[in-house]
Amino acid sequence: MKKTLALSPQTIKQNVQKLQQFMAQHKLDGFYISSNDIYLTEYVPLEDCHRFYFTAFTGSTAEVLVPSTGKVRLYVDGRYHEQADGEVDNTVVHVVKCDAATGIAQALLNDAKSLQMKKVGLEADRTSLGFLKRLETVTETVPFHLAELAGLIDFTPTPAPKEILYVARENRGRDTLEKTSHVFQNEKQGMFVAALDQVSWITNCRGYQLPHLSSFRAKALATLRKVYVFVTPDTPISAAAKKIDGVEWIQVPNNQIGSELTRLQNTLHLEEVTLDPGLLNCADFNMLLSVFHPERLKEKPLGLVEWMSIKEPAEIREMEANFVCSDKAIFNTIKWLKESIRDGKRLTEYDLWAETTKKYEAQGSKEQSFGTIAGVGPNGSIIHYGNPSDQVVIKTDDMILLDSGGYFAGGFATDTTRTFFASPRGEAKPEHKKIYTLVLKGVLALQNAIFLEGTKGNVLDGIARAPLMKHGYNYSHGTGHGVGIHVHEDGVRISVASQMPMRAGQVVSIEPGIYLPGVAGVRLENVAVVEKHPDFKGYLKFRSFTNVGFDPNLIDEKLLNNEEKEQLEVYEAECTKRGNSLRSLS
Repeated sequence: MKKTLALSPQTIKQNVQKLQQFMAQHKLDGFYISSNDIYLTEYVPLEDCHRFYFTAFTGSTAEVLVPSTGKVRLYVDGRYHEQADGEVDNTVVHVVKCDAATGIAQALLNDAKSLQMKKVGLEADRTSLGFLKRLETVTETVPFHLAELAGLIDFTPTPAPKEILYVARENRGRDTLEKTSHVFQNEKQGMFVAALDQVSWITNCRGYQLPHLSSFRAKALATLRKVYVFVTPDTPISAAAKKIDGVEWIQVPNNQIGSELTRLQNTLHLEEVTLDPGLLNCADFNMLLSVFHPERLKEKPLGLVEWMSIKEPAEIREMEANFVCSDKAIFNTIKWLKESIRDGKRLTEYDLWAETTKKYEAQGSKEQSFGTIAGVGPNGSIIHYGNPSDQVVIKTDDMILLDSGGYFAGGFATDTTRTFFASPRGEAKPEHKKIYTLVLKGVLALQNAIFLEGTKGNVLDGIARAPLMKHGYNYSHGTGHGVGIHVHEDGVRISVASQMPMRAGQVVSIEPGIYLPGVAGVRLENVAVVEKHPDFKGYLKFRSFTNVGFDPNLIDEKLLNNEEKEQLEVYEAECTKRGNSLRSLS
């Protein structure tokens, strides 16, 4: 697969040299480069991801610390250990492989302290307020803005924004003013909303302006009676969106938002304005300080997530409908591949990646919710493998990892992973069957768990890992993330470090895995909604939105106990009913 943007090793090296010369002029010991755009979004296009210009790393998440001399330090988590090694020039970039317990941000902070960096520069409009506060505990920080770095580096311009569209009520939940009435108690309260999925949620609009996101570029001031949405002058807004009761669109350049906020405050006289320090960039924070002054600003971690993450019935129905489409796209993709292999056709990893997109589009997908991962054989061990090759030919005995998702009518994300055997028949390798079945045991254990309301995510994480760890296996990523307007939504997380409580109405992934570098990888992922248990008061359970069968060619029945076999049969019966059982392909 060709990248949308490519930089030569020489260009990367020259960019680093230019930045280090800039640092010397300003007497800086280091420079922090985030993976963010000015909206702090997850899936930033490469042309707008400044980290890419100094490392060539294409993964969605990483941190970068550029010292005054020597190699750039690129911090990646377990999902990207292999990928980073394969993408960077190790004569220019040192890959710092971080574990889940430490995390990439803390590893960078530790290095800044141990390397005795007394003064560190950063891009104020691409650094979160939350991270700035942490960085200031170990060094003095010096803020810069896009203009200063753009004078050094040839950043590629971003494309013009697409039209903002209004989502019909049948495809989502409450209207805007119904939502604000739950968020605010009176007319003197406000919230500055910087997270794109939160702006989309409160306005009930979508824009598909960034890759793999249904949201649109905007910032907003939400109040009880109205949500004021700031978009750039070149942003097209549909007629339906312009008529939303309780939404006012203000089209101004980003550097003029402060003036508009001052104008609004002169009328609204807000006494309290909340903000999320983790999803607000430093430049915007300074702007809010100048408009509302410190006494009116109050931190509210995660902003609107408290309300967003608990899906209302209409949202749950829409997400279920979206997964019906997504399930069929996945099943049809696997069916196509197995039948093609059976017929002796030559297929490559890239062919699989491209066909997956076609199958989603055939089901009505408007956009992929993330870059499809199509890892054949050993490439399946690269957790977030993002460069499917037209040189990797699929063999009959290959085990393939396919992780994909899409956006449909309501603009909610889907996300499912299936690992499967290339041939519709034949005998898989014993090692492949073993690790596949152990991962399957982890999925069954957690998907069928019954747990108390408020149980922390780290407790559930242990349930999924236990069957794997009994055989000496583990994985270096979390077990589950929230799913909503974006494929990764805050408010719920299942991981070794998660202290987030589980609540009815949350939608979360269940995705254990085993990865053997150079050999193969297995991940099986279902997305489920958390529901109140019908019989046990105070208890919760999962109900899977995903109904795509597991590959019988990779299951070692001897590793399943009787309860797991029963659970598998119940799940497969539902998949058969929907026409998505892989057993029908064997």
